[in-house]
Amino acid sequence: MKLLPVQAAAAVVGAVSAIVLTATVVLGAALLPEWANFALIVATVGLIVLMVARFRRTRLRTDGLKGLFRTLRAAMPTFAIVLAALAFYGGWLIALVTMVSGSTAGNLKYENGQYTTTHRKTVTVLTKEQYEDAQAANQRLVSAICLAMSGGVFALSGVAERIRESG
Repeated sequence: MKLLPVQAAAAVVGAVSAIVLTATVVLGAALLPEWANFALIVATVGLIVLMVARFRRTRLRTDGLKGLFRTLRAAMPTFAIVLAALAFYGGWLIALVTMVSGSTAGNLKYENGQYTTTHRKTVTVLTKEQYEDAQAANQRLVSAICLAMSGGVFALSGVAERIRESG
């Protein structure tokens, strides 16, 4: 399987997201500074733009879901499909669980020697442990969504390239 440039970029973003996600779960603390979350988001949006730009003239028509999965199997080996599916569905599942658990916080700040969070104009003072847990949860949410999007871009790019080659 020859990787397309957009698939290689998706694999890199997915690997970084998976490492950050695993570290926030295992360590219980944010692995990277807050600006790195924004860099990960920008890289993910760039992936989507790159994929759309590359395949903007390709008609993504298949004969239903069966045709889509047939095209996917023809475009990529089984291990790549499994990894992309794990990234896509696993990322969305982890993001959903993180959001539903209520562990994420609003706007986290450290000012005047106090850890605070602002949510809907309500300021709440946090302990250092609560602050670090909220930072880790926020980073876990961002990296899980980026992982899901990169898995989707990886698989959809393979399908689009296969459709473009065959038709």
